[in-house]
Amino acid sequence: MAEHPNKHIREAIKYALEKGWRLLKAGPRAHVWGQLFCPFARRGGCIIRVFSTPRNPENHARRIREEVDNCPHA
Repeated sequence: MAEHPNKHIREAIKYALEKGWRLLKAGPRAHVWGQLFCPFARRGGCIIRVFSTPRNPENHARRIREEVDNCPHA
């Protein structure tokens, strides 16, 4: 797994991966750092965009965890 520069977001990504989500890291010129895909793995599954430099990293990490917990496909 590629390491996110922020420790809070890195921990949230680890939490998602432990719940069965899949990480797809974006290319070097992308706007987002990567995307998390829920275990449903089909059209209509949940996708969380992970930003590299959000304004408030703690809030972004909390949002990632909340979306993982609220996924209806888990």
